[in-house]
Formats: sequence, C-alpha cells, structure tokens
Amino acid sequence: MKRLLVVFLTLVFYCSIAYAQENPYALETKVIQNQQQLKLLQQQQAQLYLKIESLLVKYGEIKGEIDDIRHRLDSIQNQINQILLRSASVPAPPPKTNPAEATPKQPVSPTPTLTPPAKTQGMAIPTAPTLKKQVATTNPPKLEITKPKKPAIPIDKVEFDKALKLFREGKYDRAIAAFKEFKNKYKNSKYIPDAIFYLAESYYNKGEYDKAIINYDYLVNSYQKSNKVPMATYKEGLSFIKMGDKIDGNYLLQKVIKQYPGTKAAQLAKQYLKKG
Repeated sequence: MKRLLVVFLTLVFYCSIAYAQENPYALETKVIQNQQQLKLLQQQQAQLYLKIESLLVKYGEIKGEIDDIRHRLDSIQNQINQILLRSASVPAPPPKTNPAEATPKQPVSPTPTLTPPAKTQGMAIPTAPTLKKQVATTNPPKLEITKPKKPAIPIDKVEFDKALKLFREGKYDRAIAAFKEFKNKYKNSKYIPDAIFYLAESYYNKGEYDKAIINYDYLVNSYQKSNKVPMATYKEGLSFIKMGDKIDGNYLLQKVIKQYPGTKAAQLAKQYLKKG
C-alpha cells in the first residue's frame, strides 16, 4: 500500500513538472488576466459612482426648484393677506355733495384802485436796470459736485472669488467645500459653470479622477455654451487616461480637436496625442 502511494505521488510530481514545462507562461497569463479584470472592475465602479453623483446633482436641482416654488407661494400668500387687511381697514368714502351748495357765497369786494407811491424824502427808489446790476453782482450759490458712487459688487461674485482664491492657493479641500456651497446657495448665478469647472479641477489636482470626471461631464452636458467646455472635455479625457482607460480618454481628446479647433484645449490635446 505504501509503495502504491509513493508511486502515485511520484507520478503527480512528474506530471506537474511536465505541465509547467509545456506551459511556462501559464502563471504570468493568469496574472495578466487578473489585472485586466481588476481594471474592468475599477472602470465599472467609476461609472457607477458617476451615475450616483449625477442622480444626486439632479436631486439637488429638483429640491432647489421646489424650495423656490414654496418661497414664491409664501410671498404670494403674504401679499394676498396684506391686500385683505388693507381692504378691511379702509373706511367708507363720505357721501358726495354738490360743490355749489357746499361752498357759501362770499360778497364780491370792489377792486382796489392803484395809486402811485409817494416820493420819499432823501431816498432814491431803484429802477429796473439798477436792480439787475445788484442781482448780477451778488455771488451765485456754489453747486456741490457729488462723485458717483461705485456700484456694489454682487454677493455671488464675492463668494465665487473667495472659493477661487482657495483653489489658486492649493487649498483644494477647502476649495471643494466652498464651490459646493456656492452651487447650492447661488443656483441662478452666472458663475455656476466656472464653479463646476474649478470644482472638477480641485478633484483632478488631488488625484481623485473619478470625481473629476463626474463634474467635467456635468459641465459639458449641462452648460454647453460655457467657454470652459473645451478645457473640461480635454481634462476629462486625461482623467480617463490616468485611470487606465486610454480608449475613452483618446476619444475625448480627438473630440476636442474636431469640435473646438483653434482653442488652447485642442492644442494641448494634439501635443498629448503626438507624445503617445
């Protein structure tokens, strides 16, 4: 029995050696396959995170619109209440009377006769030309020139500049928080596209490329007239490449060159593709 066991183990050993000699790259192939599957899972995870973030953004927009509608309804209700209070407090107008009966007739006084003024002794009455000279010689009143006031800077511009300053100083975590707060607080501001772009840039500079892709893509699809769209498309392509997805990344770089020729983003895309 022991001999049979020894013979069986010997056969297994030699068979494994023979299989390894016939397939010297089997282990390496499995490692490569596992790496490819890992990259695929990472890409799927990034796409899932992108969908979740886009749903959260849409939820925030819908919630903001609902809040605006509630605010408008409350203001309309307040106006209606004020109108009702005013109508209740206004007294009734007095009855109309005939103005001819209301005003008593007054006796007509005779027109007075004008008599020339008597000449005063030792005093000369100024004539019209002398009065004009006296008026002309008097000092006219000084006009105060007021300088025009400088127009006040809008509050949304002030808040956006504060967040942008944090980004330029390299304080990306604080800049991300500031740009998110700006998006939620000033939804109708003209600086919203720029805030989304620099929010994506903050994530990109931190190396969080999946979150950067979400915000670049949202800017490109939601604010197509913004001047930040070409650069956002270019940086979205770089983000995909840095995550290992060269197919989608190169596609976006080619898109920048075709759709936005002559822009700085197109020039950078051409240089990157030339380097390979």
